[in-house]
Amino acid sequence: PVNQCSQMGIEYVLKSERIGDYRVTITKDTFGQYRAILKHIKNDIIVSAILFDQFKTIAFKYTLPEYRGNGFTKQLFVYIQSIVKRKFYHSDNLTESGKASI
Repeated sequence: PVNQCSQMGIEYVLKSERIGDYRVTITKDTFGQYRAILKHIKNDIIVSAILFDQFKTIAFKYTLPEYRGNGFTKQLFVYIQSIVKRKFYHSDNLTESGKASI
């Protein structure tokens, strides 16, 4: 949830919209970090999220195991670029599963 991530400053919502059974929320904090969150509305769980550092590089991304293989982090990555109208970057320090999800 907004302002519940310990690695973020004070967040404000840039955009939040419902897409089917999901809610996509884009936030930015006081340090210039962004977060893209995908929440399943009916199950009331966060399915996938990406945290970007102040340089717009992925600092952390995660998808719940039972939702992997759906391309959610790829979609969030493209979505945030289209909303913010800026280029975001993949980290050079990805795990093997992280590399597979690019």
